[in-house]
Amino acid sequence: MKKHILLAYGTLLSFCFLAAQTGHDSAYYQSYKGSIITRVYFSRKYDIFKLTPPDPSLPAMSYHANTTLSLGLGLTYRSLSFSFSKELSFLKSQERKGATNATDLQLHLYKQKWTIDAVGEFYKGYYLRPDGLAAPDGQSFYLRPDLGVQLVGLAAYRVLNDQRFSYGAGLSQNAWQKKSAGSFLVGGEAFYLATNADSSFVPATVDSAFASQNVRKLHLFEIGPGVGYAYTLVIREYFFLLGSVNVDFNLHFARELGNDISSDKIGFTPNFIFRVGAGYNLSRWGLNLTWMWSSVNATGGFSNYKYNVTAGNYRLIYFRRVAINRRMKRILRPTD
Repeated sequence: MKKHILLAYGTLLSFCFLAAQTGHDSAYYQSYKGSIITRVYFSRKYDIFKLTPPDPSLPAMSYHANTTLSLGLGLTYRSLSFSFSKELSFLKSQERKGATNATDLQLHLYKQKWTIDAVGEFYKGYYLRPDGLAAPDGQSFYLRPDLGVQLVGLAAYRVLNDQRFSYGAGLSQNAWQKKSAGSFLVGGEAFYLATNADSSFVPATVDSAFASQNVRKLHLFEIGPGVGYAYTLVIREYFFLLGSVNVDFNLHFARELGNDISSDKIGFTPNFIFRVGAGYNLSRWGLNLTWMWSSVNATGGFSNYKYNVTAGNYRLIYFRRVAINRRMKRILRPTD
């Protein structure tokens, strides 16, 4: 399966870089390719593993990672963005909600014609909601330090109106959108998801039949085409509001594993990616607030449980552009 994932990634990346970059309408946005964008930001990430039983009399369950506010640093050169963040652990309530070990790897490439997102998320340690469900006496939450979720994926989309709309202007600050514009998006995604635990995902006090089979592993591979639309509303040139939605129609392969159980299911499922941003831009610096939300869905072949993994983050960003050539020094006006 790993070979298939790598092959899918390679195919998508090769397809993405076939398109050569062309000029754009500078009345709509200013590109800052000849500069380095540095940023400092506060972020809050979240990761939720939800299980919905086929029996409506049983409650839906959501395992939440215990994450908190992080302080981060980021860098963008041309279209490539890197970031690093560290949780402010003193704000985390580990006693009531347990501890989560989290590693996030993200690579975002916002070119004129393409937007490419590669992610690797590795979380271990969750707590169950609703509050009190299956929790031991005297405790607020049912804790699962053994539960882990791993996700590796790639999404690539062609920006059809690249002459007047810049995706990177609102997300990586490598451009300044000066007039309102939008664009349809065409592309697709591929990813691999694995969830695993030492014992059944579902506590015996909630669903004894599921727990007796000890279904404790789920492997999921999805790939498929998608469409979307993004729009930036510019107010008085310096203020902006960005909204974006992608819908992917994926072929998925899901495998549940438990006691003497290895059940496979193939089907189609829609997945969604939402992005929202707002901010204030000048040529040299700016302030942005962004939110990203993505959802992955599947149904177990043995249990008929619906599985959903939702991930996202909020970011408050202060950025500054630094010129690295003479032309960009003229564009980055010192009066800002």
